[in-house]
Amino acid sequence: MSYMRVMVLEVPSSMSWTEFMKNFRATPYVSEMKKFKKQKIVVGWTLVQTGDHTGMLIAEFDTKAKMNNYLKTMAAVREDVKADTGMQTWIYHGPIKASG
Repeated sequence: MSYMRVMVLEVPSSMSWTEFMKNFRATPYVSEMKKFKKQKIVVGWTLVQTGDHTGMLIAEFDTKAKMNNYLKTMAAVREDVKADTGMQTWIYHGPIKASG
């Protein structure tokens, strides 16, 4: 059973999505996610724009233990990104079951 973690994010209206992405790519968040991908902690991840100032970061994990490992490391990094960009986030996570 896989686990998904979805971070819904909203950037300030004074910042364009392009400007946010430029800042986001320069943060340690992206480099940490690449490391997790190499270490096979994260199966895959993507950042999707859903509106002018909103998006979703979706991460998939093989096991809940791998997701918890990710959470311990990324909590501080995420808070730094929020402080640097002024974005707000909401996080949802849970198991993904295959349907028959």
